[in-house]
Amino acid sequence: METGVRFRDVLVLVLVAGMFLGSTNATASDEMFFNNIIEISNPDNGKRTIEADSSGNIFASFGTVLYKLSHSGTILEERTFSKEIIATSISPDSTKLALTLKSGSNGQDSIFVLSTGDLSTLAASDITQTNAYILEWSPNGGVLFSNAPTSGIIQLNRDTLEVEVNYEGNHTGAMTCVDVSSISGMVFTADENGLMHLWDEEGAVLQEIQVQSTALDCAFGNDDAYYSISTPTDGIRKWTLSGSELKPVDINGANNYQFTENQNEVIALKTTPNPHIIVYDYLNEMILDNITMFHSFDDYVLQSNEIEGLTNILTNSRIDSIVIYGTSIQRIGIGESGTDTDGDGIPDSLDNDDDGDGIEDKWDLNCADVGISCELLPDENFIRSIDLNLNDTSIVVQQTFTLNKATSASIRDLSRLSLDTDVRLSSDEAQLFADSVCFNIDLGTVTTTIAEMVSIENATLNFLKMECAVENGMTLVPSNDRTSHIRYSISLTYDLNTNTSLDDMQVQVENHRFPAAGSMTELSDQHPIRVTIAGPSIITQEYVPWHVQELQITLDVKAVEVDGENLSPTSILSSPIVIAFVLAGIFVIGFVAQRLYDRMSQSDYDIVLDDDEEHLTEDEENEAYFVEDTFQDEIEDMVSKPEKRRPPRKSVEKTSKRVPVQSKEATQAKELLQQSSNEVVRKRRARRSEHDTVTSKRRKLSDSQPIDAKPRKRRAVKRNASKDDEMDES
Repeated sequence: METGVRFRDVLVLVLVAGMFLGSTNATASDEMFFNNIIEISNPDNGKRTIEADSSGNIFASFGTVLYKLSHSGTILEERTFSKEIIATSISPDSTKLALTLKSGSNGQDSIFVLSTGDLSTLAASDITQTNAYILEWSPNGGVLFSNAPTSGIIQLNRDTLEVEVNYEGNHTGAMTCVDVSSISGMVFTADENGLMHLWDEEGAVLQEIQVQSTALDCAFGNDDAYYSISTPTDGIRKWTLSGSELKPVDINGANNYQFTENQNEVIALKTTPNPHIIVYDYLNEMILDNITMFHSFDDYVLQSNEIEGLTNILTNSRIDSIVIYGTSIQRIGIGESGTDTDGDGIPDSLDNDDDGDGIEDKWDLNCADVGISCELLPDENFIRSIDLNLNDTSIVVQQTFTLNKATSASIRDLSRLSLDTDVRLSSDEAQLFADSVCFNIDLGTVTTTIAEMVSIENATLNFLKMECAVENGMTLVPSNDRTSHIRYSISLTYDLNTNTSLDDMQVQVENHRFPAAGSMTELSDQHPIRVTIAGPSIITQEYVPWHVQELQITLDVKAVEVDGENLSPTSILSSPIVIAFVLAGIFVIGFVAQRLYDRMSQSDYDIVLDDDEEHLTEDEENEAYFVEDTFQDEIEDMVSKPEKRRPPRKSVEKTSKRVPVQSKEATQAKELLQQSSNEVVRKRRARRSEHDTVTSKRRKLSDSQPIDAKPRKRRAVKRNASKDDEMDES
């Protein structure tokens, strides 16, 4: 089988007895899910391929090494080649395995036919010479097809590997695929340029068709009714053997596909937006099954039963493991007698996890000393939980499961390479894993079962939606972590139709396993259980642990008491709290208004700003004149009569008298006048800083006025006798 190029032509019909059989607690289903991982120790780097025979043995290549393994993962045979293995294909009778190697020098074998028993060489040749990535057996196993050394396809003898027919025609581009009719023996080839050839057994071209698109894969239809190719945007196009085109199958971008024996079904692999395999009914144009992978892989093989129903998918991943998808799982010791603490059907003597909390007994050592062994005392944070979130209109039933350490580590490794090649596990890769859990579940079975297991008094449940999420254990976990558990949840939302209040309502939950149809939950222990019921208006309740022996539990819903429930406008206005708020608001407003009024009333005078700076306000002028005249009179008295103190004047109107003075006396008077003027200016500025600033022009006091200056008229102002005394003393 070529690596990552096409399906096997013939699906394995019968598997080894007992391989991948389900437990007695799991119901068989056509839905498939992630099942198991077979790890390979220290594998070689390079291309990966995989095949399986009718006995259930697996043939997987990792770089230059080919392994033969049992269905349980035990290595039975191993062989190393000189070059990297790039393609493998097993014969229809499962007795021979063909493989091709990367190109080497002339004379170095590049194609081999091995015995599936011990991997010994039956035939070898260097006839392919180039990287023969196409390798296909004929339906009867009589011949082998591979890439020609130059262009086209060559037919080789299975025993000698000699070239019998060369199918070159007008092919010039890289070959995409080859298929052989199981009835007529005709050969169909296609290259990457969309050029197709239909050949007879002798190598003569019967038809040549050129399509305006890339060919991804090609195959004959049932009973040689038609031949077909897969295109990126035009679906799977079909033509009759006479060359008439038929209605295409509405599947775009199918990297590989295979028609089943059922006349109207096709199985196709698509790698976008993520790897998934679909079973499609092209007659009724509907998807019958969809198996979603959360990781990338190089090659895969399909296994089916007698009625062409898929039972297993094996992939050779890009990490060091083989990944198995199936419809059920096999548990060692299932159904045997003995004490079974967690009720999983496996007696404690054979069970690796007796208490069902996802922690293996050998690691289950840390617990409180209550007289019970740790492996029998479950960690309530890891057991299966059923959380019921209830409100007046809906209920969400969320179930959370724990994977064991080994499975958790393998899933993280697979997911890290699902979207890119780095080692950092992103939230998108974690969500891809969660989505694959949901996509593979049989939705109809799950929604009906859960609705029957959770019953609410006087209410009916109508399904709305299902969601899956990773709770913890994936993102922000180091790449070398092998101990952290992955916990994932499956949530189902139902519309709640009820005419009664939630208060005192009864909710009854039946003890059950999560439905097994397509459900990865089969990998997790499901007993004991922790049940909680909560909601925005109800009191949270918890029941834990709930063992399998208890058939059902009943929870009485209690509503949260809220003060002021059924409020009316009258009750709101009469509420003491509302009244207190109103009074406090009035008090605050009044207090602020009073403070503003007080600040405005403290102003001594109004501010008037004139364009002419020579004019003073009336109050300032009066004060200035009063100060000037007072000091001038005092100076005159000091000069003329220094030994006598002039009594305080009571008259407010007086004509200034100026007399000539000696130069020394004038100088002393000038200094005294200047000091007094400075003191007046300082006090005035201090007073103005307490109020608003006004613009004024200070008058200059001088003793150099002419003697014959005319007396000035003064205004009458009220004088303070105490201040006059202070001035006289100075």
